[in-house]
Amino acid sequence: MENRKAIFYVIGALSVLVVAMFFWRLFAVQSLEKKARAQHDAVVERTQLALAEQTRHFLRMTTVPLIWAVRKEMLQDNYGQINEYMASFVKERNVQQIVLVKADGVIVVATDKKIEGSQGASVFPAQIFEKNDIDIIEDKDGNLQVVAPVMGLNARLGTLILIYKPEKIGFD
Repeated sequence: MENRKAIFYVIGALSVLVVAMFFWRLFAVQSLEKKARAQHDAVVERTQLALAEQTRHFLRMTTVPLIWAVRKEMLQDNYGQINEYMASFVKERNVQQIVLVKADGVIVVATDKKIEGSQGASVFPAQIFEKNDIDIIEDKDGNLQVVAPVMGLNARLGTLILIYKPEKIGFD
């Protein structure tokens, strides 16, 4: 009878040990999964920040020659050519819209023809027309608005606004 009791104690102790090992292993796996998930999220966040910075750099770099071309055509009152530049440029991936607002505040050329002739301040925040350098502003929808002054020889000719929808990365 004592042999049987000892066997039950051994079996009971082994069962408790197996259950304890199961829960310890479960806790260890969950801990590793949580750590891997945190590392994954950190990599995605760093990648998105790097992409956002590269996108801003690309937009700033791309806008400079576009402004030079627009400036040249504005000085010659050749708005048809500016319209062709914009129509071609807006076909590029993620470019949503391009608008040229003259110094008097009127939208003179736009890829969205419905807003041509209206006041720029009725479509965009008025303070963007005061910018003296290329600036990139994120709007409420997450789009990037590249605001660039078009300068003549001794006066501002207008403001070019390019709206770009950046891509988001996810590694789910």
